[in-house]
Amino acid sequence: MSHMDFSSWPREQEQSFVVYEHRQVESQRTAFMLGGIVGAVALVFGLGIYAGVTPNIKEMKGMNMSNLSKCERGTHLVDKACVPDEAKAPAPAPAPAPAPSGDTPKAPDSK
Repeated sequence: MSHMDFSSWPREQEQSFVVYEHRQVESQRTAFMLGGIVGAVALVFGLGIYAGVTPNIKEMKGMNMSNLSKCERGTHLVDKACVPDEAKAPAPAPAPAPAPSGDTPKAPDSK
């Protein structure tokens, strides 16, 4: 690559910059070489992880929260502890009290 006549300066001044142009070309070549090597190493590392590490596969059917809470089947998470599903159902609510029998005032008709 010719580094002559790259500006409108006189030849003597232009010749003083040729050293810097050579250094720039060498630095660029070295940077591209190192970038290629680091990129190739990163690619090989990524492919090695992709091919060599098997993922932890869990059964994911529906919205089974035990997959997320680490509880086994038939249990659920309550206060950071796995509890059997039988204990999950709350006690039935008591029946409502019967209405009092007696004379209740009727609302006036608005006709």
